[in-house]
Amino acid sequence: MEIKKLLFRKEMKLVTLLLTSLLIASASAAVYYSMVMQSSVSTSAADVAFVAGNDSTTAGATGYTTDGTWVNLASLKAYPNVTLTYDQAINISCTGSNHQFKLTHSSITNGTAAIANFYSITFKLIAANGTQYGGDFAYSNTDGDNNWGAAPTMSYININAGEEWTVKVVTRAQSGAAAGQVCAVVINVDVK
Repeated sequence: MEIKKLLFRKEMKLVTLLLTSLLIASASAAVYYSMVMQSSVSTSAADVAFVAGNDSTTAGATGYTTDGTWVNLASLKAYPNVTLTYDQAINISCTGSNHQFKLTHSSITNGTAAIANFYSITFKLIAANGTQYGGDFAYSNTDGDNNWGAAPTMSYININAGEEWTVKVVTRAQSGAAAGQVCAVVINVDVK
């Protein structure tokens, strides 16, 4: 009986030794360290910003006056079978160094009966010399259903320091469109 107790104790010591070894090995494998990155961030005016255009009041442009990085064109209209043009709904000014920018799709109201009243909403980037760049950034609903076509795309365009470009907006409603229908469009101006 003494031998059985002795063997049992040796087995227990061996099991304890193995468990301790595993614990040490796993703790050693979990060693890590931390690095520190410290930053200092200061506020600054944006190099590329919205400024008033000749049609900004008619287009209902608000919000651009505080910091120039957000604008709401709240009064754009679309008439049935008539192309309505806002030659300078809002302007984009580059006050810092040269940059590149483009319009990108964020969201547009879709899937509601109101959309069937719209034919197209088009945004155009016009340089200071009057030349259009980047093609038409156009939303269209040529079949008059409750959905817009595919979201538009645009490539980056160079804007030089001191230049002021304009955003021209062209709208049109479907023939027989009901008055008071609303479509919300959100577009980003990406700057790099």
